[in-house]
Amino acid sequence: MLTRALSQAFLLGLIAIMVALFAATRSNPSQALILSVAAIVLIALSLIMERLFPLHSDWNEGQGETGGDITSFVLIFGLLDGVLKFLMPFVILMLLPEMQVGLALLFWSEVVLVTLLIEFGAWISHWAHHRYPRLWAMHHSPERLYTLNNFRFHPLNHIATYLLAFTPPLLLGFNQDALLAYAALTLPIVLFQHSNIRFDFGALNYLFNTNELHRWHHSASPKEGTKNLGRAIVIWDQFFGTFLKPSVQSEPKTIGLFAASLSFPKAQSLCRQLAWPFTKTCCA
Repeated sequence: MLTRALSQAFLLGLIAIMVALFAATRSNPSQALILSVAAIVLIALSLIMERLFPLHSDWNEGQGETGGDITSFVLIFGLLDGVLKFLMPFVILMLLPEMQVGLALLFWSEVVLVTLLIEFGAWISHWAHHRYPRLWAMHHSPERLYTLNNFRFHPLNHIATYLLAFTPPLLLGFNQDALLAYAALTLPIVLFQHSNIRFDFGALNYLFNTNELHRWHHSASPKEGTKNLGRAIVIWDQFFGTFLKPSVQSEPKTIGLFAASLSFPKAQSLCRQLAWPFTKTCCA
């Protein structure tokens, strides 16, 4: 296990690096590309650390779902995410121009407000998804947690979350650089969230939705698997009572779907999972 001090220094250090990288590239027209490369580096680092400091050695062994996770990554973040980012500002300007207001705030104050707003929208979306299994079951179908699980989402799930999280700050006229800053600064949290790494984050678990907390969210027990709904931070979980960090047990007994949703296609069947929400026999 990485010690608590080392785990905390590692995460905070990565966030500080992303802050510095964002600040250094603000005037660079290729900033988005540079940050995308940084994201790939973080994913690679997480995959390497899973081999060096695994929480469960058997979770490093594929269960037939890796190809589907990679395909989902290409579909969601290589294609769909780009389309959403391109179309969203135009849709808002076309449909709701009168709702846009200008904000005159210091940039980093905007980043803080954008973070709270996006995280609130993501929390609402996540809470709603867990009351409609057609959307959430695909992400929870793997029975192990490792870095690439992070990218297994149904497109409908991703679209709903994106709309709820990013429409409000765009409507309110926040600087789009502030939205990009939020995305950049939360990358180390989000990209390590499903990692099979034996971290010990201590008090940081009460602010960030770390892999220690997120494992509880993937529990096969409904009492545990409906907790820790924040995207990168758990402020709204603390506020709404959906925060879970047991003081005795360090991780859930079983990872995967709730018993009521076991009819959902297995993680190895990506195409069937994508089609499942449109069938009459979808999970209970």
